[in-house]
Amino acid sequence: MASRIGTGGRATRGSEPAAGSGPSADPQAPAGPEAMDRAALPTSLAAAWGVVDAEGSRGPKPAHSVEEIVAAATELADADGIAAASLPKVAARVGVTANALYRYVSSKDELIVLAADGAWGDPPTLPGGDWRAAASAWSHRLFERFLARPWLLDVPTTVPLTPHNAAWLNALIAALAPTGMTSKELLSCAYLLDSHARYDANLRRNIPTPAALRGSGPERQRTANAVRSFLDLQLRSRGLNAVADVMDDPAFLADKPSMDGFEFGLARILDGISAHVAR
Repeated sequence: MASRIGTGGRATRGSEPAAGSGPSADPQAPAGPEAMDRAALPTSLAAAWGVVDAEGSRGPKPAHSVEEIVAAATELADADGIAAASLPKVAARVGVTANALYRYVSSKDELIVLAADGAWGDPPTLPGGDWRAAASAWSHRLFERFLARPWLLDVPTTVPLTPHNAAWLNALIAALAPTGMTSKELLSCAYLLDSHARYDANLRRNIPTPAALRGSGPERQRTANAVRSFLDLQLRSRGLNAVADVMDDPAFLADKPSMDGFEFGLARILDGISAHVAR
């Protein structure tokens, strides 16, 4: 089976491999895709890593590229969420029929995987010599990425690793490695930091701040006030006063809360990792 191994660019389905674009002939190099069970791989995983079939395509040269298709999907997702990056809408944006997209991607799932990988972008440059500062910087950049592109929170995790999120993971693991933690511990720390950033970003997306509510129009603010009053009544009538008291704390209603939930949680996670490393 002919294939192309990319290092960032994508091969249009059916295109011939570029000269010199494949792996070296070094006998000590890891086995290439031909030595793997390609039929068992999700097509979106292979495509994300730039490995696509180069057989079975006939007809004129494609008028567009995979990069153009992915860029259109990304623009739609940035504007209106992941649901907007449907094949018909992407096709309309590019100026082709929906069926024509299958010359570039095998499915919507593959298109979303490619768009998400590109949306991650390159990992941040982390400070050296201080694993905690590096992990904090990594977490902040990840959190900011989710806030800037909240649709990344909705991407199904059907593909284990794509080039850009693997690069992010690599940056964090390299920063944490000097602690002497085991491979499993390093991955667990990465999962913990990633989960914290995802959860808090999703919380901010779904629960606006008081200041954001005031700027969103009177009807939405009216709804929020009604919900708050309703829950306070229901909680107290059922003896759930601890929850009601916490939710009624003026700190939660301030435009700028005295305690940032993301910062507090991140600090406690890093404290825990530090205590674990010090054992």
